[in-house]
Amino acid sequence: MNPFVRNILLVDDHALLQHALSAMLEPLLSGGHITCASTAQEAVASLRSGTKFHLVLLDLKLPDSDGLRLLSTLRREAPGVPVAVFSGQDAPIYRQLAREADVDGFLSKSMAPNALVEGVRVLLSGRRFFDEPVRALGESRPRPKLSPKQERVLCCLMEGLSNKEIAIKLDLSERTVKMHLTSVYQVLGVNTRSQAILVGQSLNLAMPSDDA
Repeated sequence: MNPFVRNILLVDDHALLQHALSAMLEPLLSGGHITCASTAQEAVASLRSGTKFHLVLLDLKLPDSDGLRLLSTLRREAPGVPVAVFSGQDAPIYRQLAREADVDGFLSKSMAPNALVEGVRVLLSGRRFFDEPVRALGESRPRPKLSPKQERVLCCLMEGLSNKEIAIKLDLSERTVKMHLTSVYQVLGVNTRSQAILVGQSLNLAMPSDDA
């Protein structure tokens, strides 16, 4: 068996990108191959297939899961296999969230092809790779300006409460809770509950008083 063979699991639901990236990275694999998974379920099945993977490239937006939420499952199924985010989400907050989740790298889909290939080469060598340096959250972007109502909703979210439970705790309708959550996502620059929770935790929020 060739000791230099490398296999990559690409978790991304864009078929055209899967084919293009497979062709681009093939010279790095020394006879190995890229397995493509379009959903979280397919990704887990691939890890259980018996193939030895040397790198997982993970998109943040999947049809059946949030990429960062899937991360813990991937690590459980394949401990020791490096996982790098491969995403079209280019805002600094996504790089910061990826770092806080302790991924091994961040590759932007907007990277130049040569730079992307080099990034994967670095990751396959066992080193970490981020396509640009990111400072701590407080240094890289201003502290998000949330209203007291938005902070209350976000604090409830961080407690793991459902929309219905948040509505009961804050004496609001579920529709109002959903409206507040939408505005919270916009202010934080995120798309999902799990991403909002990660940002909220980094801000060290405390529940505002009722008269705030």
